[in-house]
Amino acid sequence: MIKKIICLLMCISMLFLFTACGDAGVDANIYFPIDNDPGYLDPQVVSDHGAKNIIANCFEGLVTIDAEGKIAPGCAESWKISDDSLTYTFYLRKDCKWAIMSASSAFLGSDFRETFDSRVTAHDFVFAFRRALLPETLSPGAKNLFSIKNAQLVNSGALPADKLGVKAVDDYTLTITLTQVDPDFLYVLLEPQCMPCNQEFFEATGGRYGLSTRFLMYNGPFYMSNWADDTSITLMKNDDHYDYENIKPYSIYFSINNEQGTRLDKILEEIYDVAPLTAQQADSLSEKRGYGLRSFDNGVYCLAFNCNDDLLSNANLRKAIALSFDSETLYSFLDEVPADGIIPSSTLISGTKYRDVAGKITLKTEGNAKTFFEKSLTELDVSRIELTILCTEAQEEAVRNVMQKWQATLGVKFNISVEVLSEAEAESRLEEGSWQLALTDISFPHLTVFNGLLQFTTGSAENIIGFSDKTYDRLVSSIKTASGLKASINVTQKAEQYLLDSCVLIPLYSSPAYYGMGKGVENVIFNTTGDVVYFRDTIVK
Repeated sequence: MIKKIICLLMCISMLFLFTACGDAGVDANIYFPIDNDPGYLDPQVVSDHGAKNIIANCFEGLVTIDAEGKIAPGCAESWKISDDSLTYTFYLRKDCKWAIMSASSAFLGSDFRETFDSRVTAHDFVFAFRRALLPETLSPGAKNLFSIKNAQLVNSGALPADKLGVKAVDDYTLTITLTQVDPDFLYVLLEPQCMPCNQEFFEATGGRYGLSTRFLMYNGPFYMSNWADDTSITLMKNDDHYDYENIKPYSIYFSINNEQGTRLDKILEEIYDVAPLTAQQADSLSEKRGYGLRSFDNGVYCLAFNCNDDLLSNANLRKAIALSFDSETLYSFLDEVPADGIIPSSTLISGTKYRDVAGKITLKTEGNAKTFFEKSLTELDVSRIELTILCTEAQEEAVRNVMQKWQATLGVKFNISVEVLSEAEAESRLEEGSWQLALTDISFPHLTVFNGLLQFTTGSAENIIGFSDKTYDRLVSSIKTASGLKASINVTQKAEQYLLDSCVLIPLYSSPAYYGMGKGVENVIFNTTGDVVYFRDTIVK
């Protein structure tokens, strides 16, 4: 009898073992840090990096991306593009539903599950696009949509929103008409402002949409179950999602932690499953067996000029400094390979890496550095120039050697001092605008080259260098009006070259973004720049 019991227990144990192996990694709880509490999660309005990652996992647009970063069906199971590439017709899935929190009954009514239409329809996308372009919405991503017919006129208030070229043919058919060909349009649809928004629900929130879990509803693979201010945001597997059976994690825990220095330790301590890392942390993790590491060439270290500074607002002074900058000395001291341009290699144009088709750009400003310097003294009405450059401790020796070349070229009327800061301190100073020159990482967390260049246009919230130039603004705007891919690439090259020749950013070397992954963590999907992480397929073995 005892032998039979032992045998039975062994069989049960083996059955459990095989079952566990078959489901290895499924229903894991994934932990991932973000820098800040986003404050609000309205997809049409957000720009914060952490918010974009949360929205990417609990909302689903017309399209999504696959493991290779290619466009894949989302709410639209298929689409067709007209022969002139100006009209996109999307055919929506009929099993896409909104997940609504029970707490929403406070404003939807206690019987909302019977009365509210939970289908995700073409009308939800029409309302979302119109909201994103209304001037009162102040959507930071509105310019992404300017290739849509009448988008600019709606955004300026010159036309009503119903004139926008986005129409619901029926509940499950959506057409989007463009004013001009946009080779990156399907990638634009991945942006937060293109996520659906139900008008009835939005209006019922009474202006509180996106401010808490109960003032949002979700159509993505996860829904937000908890939002603890300044601590964490928890997403749970969405059992109303059409692909519920294939969503791997049980929950995603976004831990709010802006202390980059702790993130590698937390991966090694199995607290974080995935986390962004510094270059030094990535080097350290690469030496440890069993851990994952991904890198994305989405940034360029540049010599940056603060155009809001009284002295550096002068173009001739910037040209003098740029032409006498000893980049070769810098590379030799830092052991870095020169960047091919201001736009990093991960940024796309028509689904292709822009640098692969655009090649390398170099400074084309003609003239002598000393001549430009003397002109700047006259224009500024000063007898000498005193400047300070910010850098990190790792860059200090290289910068001091470069300073010697500046001094030798520009003479005794030019004096520059160095201020050494931590990366966090330098970033803070740049955001405050209290700087003149800086050796700094210019991040391009944008899928398309248009968005990358857009950040330096007049008035852009991302324009940390304070550059304001009507010619440059027109060049960037004309990228969206160029006829065909070849023309689009040509205009983009001109805009990038103009930015370089204006001597506001001098590209130096690549500054990749890194992500570390814990042991057994697999199938993490990133967009091509590493700016957004999708966890729907992630497993932990």
